Amino acid sequence: MPKHRPIAKKKKSVQPTEPPFTAEIQDLTSDGRGVARHPGGRTFFIPGVWPGEVADVECVGRQGKVGLGRVTELQRPHPQRRPAPCAYHGQGDASCGGCAWMFMSYQAQCLAKQQRLEKAVADLGAADVVVEPLLAAREELGYRNRAQFKTDGRQLGYVARESRTLVDIAHCPVLSEGNGQQLTSLRNQLPNSNWRGKRGSWRTIDIDDQRAEVSIDKRLPFRQGNDQQNAVMRRWLAEVISRWPPTTPVTELFAGSGNLTEVLLQQFNTVTAMESHGGAASVLAGQHGAQVNSLCVDLYSPIAVARCLEHINNTQVLVLDPPREGLKLREPFTSGLPELRQVVYLSCDVATWARDAVDLIADGLALTRVTPLDLFPQTPHLEVLSVFSRD
Repeated sequence: MPKHRPIAKKKKSVQPTEPPFTAEIQDLTSDGRGVARHPGGRTFFIPGVWPGEVADVECVGRQGKVGLGRVTELQRPHPQRRPAPCAYHGQGDASCGGCAWMFMSYQAQCLAKQQRLEKAVADLGAADVVVEPLLAAREELGYRNRAQFKTDGRQLGYVARESRTLVDIAHCPVLSEGNGQQLTSLRNQLPNSNWRGKRGSWRTIDIDDQRAEVSIDKRLPFRQGNDQQNAVMRRWLAEVISRWPPTTPVTELFAGSGNLTEVLLQQFNTVTAMESHGGAASVLAGQHGAQVNSLCVDLYSPIAVARCLEHINNTQVLVLDPPREGLKLREPFTSGLPELRQVVYLSCDVATWARDAVDLIADGLALTRVTPLDLFPQTPHLEVLSVFSRD
């Protein structure tokens, strides 16, 4: 087994605030931890457990008013718990911080994601909306087309959960074949004095299986991390917009380098595409010429958004795929677009999607379709594909 050396000072020990206890896991948090209640009344978040399991738990700290727990012994495991298909999976400082759900069967993971979105929709009061079945991944391993490693020049891998311990990784089962080969190639270059970070830190190495070169201390342009599931998402979008005529005025927000724009152009003659990153907006304009009206707009700036609305006030279909923060400026795009009839919202965060959905519904847009998609198996991450319509 590889050695695991902390490359920064260890966190100061936290004195337990509650005595050890035994509890049944009741629920899951958005980041995949189990939820249980201490006999004294405090709610605890505990990694590495599943609803229905019973575990002995020790307190390791607090997160606001919530206790943080660690399993000392699993008394009653879930029937679908399995040995994780990765030697680095676990909850301690010697374990990789990714793939929080690898200890459960893929079927159980999918069910948890389906139920989470169903609860979010129910909380919206959209009683007539039936959440469609989860679009599960065809492959639960070997799908990841890009990754970021950390290195101190001696080791290369990922960082342990809630720690600054670098875990040396020789193999990662969620990486695509090409990225797995790239990981091996990088490890063959260790030790590497050029990869040493400043004292107590590390450097980052980004890889992408469409690129031969790696990127040091600089993120590569955004790309959806699962090609197969990205294709499923694009097919879903194509089906949703298929009823609209080609001349429909359509605007896309957070267009990036054109992943969804390409789908929109198969249906519509022209697309107005807005993106905050100037480089991505330039790439988008260069790829599609006059078919795309590419605008570099800070979509989190009220002033910038107000200026651009006059150019798109005839928009009937609004398509958005924002980052985790969601659509922070919602009201301008609903009240400022009098012709708006449909919002197609693809979200990578259930909580911000639900927050935004409340305002969209309040502005007269009814939730008419919602589909969960699993982009990252072994993790709690869930994509929400949704449609809001106005009569």
